[in-house]
Amino acid sequence: MAEKAVFPELIGNERLKALFADGLRRGRSAHAYVLEGPPGSGRHTAARLIAAASLCENRDDPSLPLPCGRCLSCRKILSGRSVDVLTVSRGERATLGVEPVRAVRDSLWVTPNDGDKKFYVIEDAHLMTTQAQNALLLSLEEPPDYVMFLLLCEDASLLLETVRSRAPVLSMERFSPAFTEEWLAANTKNPDRSRIVRAAHLAGGSLGLAKKLADGADSALSRYDAAEELARLLLSGRRSDTLVFMGTLPKDRAALKQILTLTRLALRDVIADKRGGGLLFYGSEEGVPAAAKKVSVRRVCGLIRLLFRAEDDIGANVSSSTVLTALAADCAGA
Repeated sequence: MAEKAVFPELIGNERLKALFADGLRRGRSAHAYVLEGPPGSGRHTAARLIAAASLCENRDDPSLPLPCGRCLSCRKILSGRSVDVLTVSRGERATLGVEPVRAVRDSLWVTPNDGDKKFYVIEDAHLMTTQAQNALLLSLEEPPDYVMFLLLCEDASLLLETVRSRAPVLSMERFSPAFTEEWLAANTKNPDRSRIVRAAHLAGGSLGLAKKLADGADSALSRYDAAEELARLLLSGRRSDTLVFMGTLPKDRAALKQILTLTRLALRDVIADKRGGGLLFYGSEEGVPAAAKKVSVRRVCGLIRLLFRAEDDIGANVSSSTVLTALAADCAGA
């Protein structure tokens, strides 16, 4: 089976493709996997392809891709019509609680309907409560031979160590801004070059998110501009100007946290530029601003630590105004 024929719908992710090609060839796939990556990174696509490849009726035909997409099993799974691919979702709730996981446990020993395997796709696994993860652990320890769990999450570190020890973590590939820019140029409806560049950097390596940003409204892309200006002000050390600008930032916690994360990436690029590394925030053409190049690595590292703390405080429900005021004060003295 040629490696290039594995999961042709999934861009990049060669390690993941090779792993499953080898596992399916040997008949030694694990009974559970964690697919880790940001929204739009291809986690759902990968889960669907893994299920289809596992049951593909033509998986031993070297002339066809894996999954083939032609057989009845592939058509059912890839179109979302297979009763043997079960999705566990948190719905409108903030967390994934224990009840849906107990329902999985109750149905575990019901044999597959169509093929010799069935799949539980657990969305937002990083939002499972501790109680839910412990309940799932009982199912992960000794599941029936015909069951495979696919846990989709943004950050595998939020899963209990006992869960991670029973399910190999596969990180979806994060693409460089340069690759993302090139891909967007060929796949977006909006040909605006500056918009493509900003979407590529804002997406953090996620092609799906990059396309959504490039094709969508301007509100999300404006966060890139805000992060660029905040990074400039923090590096300048002008507390009063920084405080005034922070007053213009969105109060929405998710949007503010993303701006802080992007600002941290911008500062990371300052260090990378000094040490010959690749850039994640700034475009390859304009590079790191000249003024930023003059700031010492020690100061930049101190600012990055403060931004990490501010992000944690936002996640812990500290008020946005309190976080920003403290950040401005601390950064001025960093």
